[in-house]
Amino acid sequence: MEQVLYKLPDGWEWQSVKKLSHNIQYGHTAKAESNGNAKFLRITDIQGGKIDWQGVPTVSLEENEISKYALNDDDLIFARSGATAGKSILIKNAPKDAVFASYLIRIIPNKKDIFPEYLSYFFLTPAYWEVVGQNATGAAQPNINGTKLSEFIIPVAPQGEQKRIVEKLDALLTRIDTAIEHLQESFTLADALYASTINEQMIQAIELSGLSTVEKHIEQIQTGTTPPTKQPEFYENGDINWFAPSDFGDHDILSDSNKKLSQKAFDAGKARKFDSGTIMLVAIGATIGKIGYLEQDASSNQQITGIKFHSNIIPRYAYYWFRFIKPEILTNASTATLPIINQKGIKALSFCAPSKQLQETICKNIDEVSSFRNSVKFELNEKVELMRSLKASILDSAFKGGL
Repeated sequence: MEQVLYKLPDGWEWQSVKKLSHNIQYGHTAKAESNGNAKFLRITDIQGGKIDWQGVPTVSLEENEISKYALNDDDLIFARSGATAGKSILIKNAPKDAVFASYLIRIIPNKKDIFPEYLSYFFLTPAYWEVVGQNATGAAQPNINGTKLSEFIIPVAPQGEQKRIVEKLDALLTRIDTAIEHLQESFTLADALYASTINEQMIQAIELSGLSTVEKHIEQIQTGTTPPTKQPEFYENGDINWFAPSDFGDHDILSDSNKKLSQKAFDAGKARKFDSGTIMLVAIGATIGKIGYLEQDASSNQQITGIKFHSNIIPRYAYYWFRFIKPEILTNASTATLPIINQKGIKALSFCAPSKQLQETICKNIDEVSSFRNSVKFELNEKVELMRSLKASILDSAFKGGL
C-alpha cells in the first residue's frame, strides 16, 4: 500500500507487513450452520473491537480444514470487504477449533521482530485509516486484499521501546475506553428516564379514559408508494420530502428526507401525499415500529403507513402513544418473511383518547423530560467525541515516538 511516510525517531525503521508476519491467509468459504464442530468467525461477529464467542455460529469441517484455518492467540484478523474493510482485531482466548470466514484475512505476527499488541495498536491509528481510505478498492464495496495488506509498511520501534509503548497504550486507552463506557451508560439512563415518563403518563391516561382502538379515532390511513425509478422526472429537482425507514431516527418530527419527489410524481398518480400532522409508522422490515410525525405535507415509500387522526387528537400525543405501544406493534406483526403490520392490524391497535386538555398536559410533561434527555445526550456526545479524538491523538503520537 502506498503511504505518506513521516520521519521516524533514531533506531526505528519502516517494515512491511509481509516482513513482519509468517503468512497472510484468507479464511474458509464454508457456510455457517448449527451443530457444527468448529466456531466460524465472520465479519459481523467482530463488533466494537470485541468478539462475543457465544454468539459466533458453527460450521462442519474436516480435521485438516480446521487445522489449516484454526485461530490462535496473537493472530491478527482483518475485515477485507464492505463498510468494515480494514478493521482488525487481535485474537485472544479463542475457543478450541475456531476458524475464520473467507471475508476475513489472517496474518500471524513474527514475534521475534514485533510484539503482536504493538502491531495491533498500529492498525487503530489515524495514519493507517488514512491509507486504507486511499487504497480500498471496489465500486460497490470497499475491499482490502491480501497483496495490499502485505505491502503496508509499519513504523517499527526497537523491541524494548515496543514493549514500553504497548504498556503505556494499555494503561491510557483502557482509561479512555472506560470513560466512554460510563458516558454511554449515561445515554442509556437518559433513554430509560424518557421511556419511563411516557409509560407513566400513558398509564395514567388509560386509568382516566380507558381504551378503544386506533380505527375509532382516525380520519385517514394510507400506505406510501415508490414512483417508477425509470422515470427520472419523478425525482429530478424534487422538493417534496419522500420518507423511507432510513430517515427515521430518534427524532420525533420528520422534516428532511434523503430523497425527494417532484410534483410530477403526484400529478401522475405515482405518489401519495400525507398531510401535516400525520403520524408516520414504519410498518414493514427490520425497523418496524419506528415512528415520527409531519409538520408539513410529505410522502413516503411503501414501507411506511401514514395515520391521520381526527382533530380532537393532538398529533404529538398520538406520536407518544405509538412509542408507548411499540411492544404491541411488534407482537401483532406478521413474520412470514419480513416483519409487517398491515392497515387492518394498525387499525386494531389499542388507543387511549383522553380530553384534549389532558393530552396537552401529557405532552407537556413528556416534552420536559425529552428536552432534558436531548440536552444530556448532546453534552455526552460531545464528551464521547472528545475522548475518541484524544484516543486517536495518543495513538498517532505513539507511533511517531512521541509517547
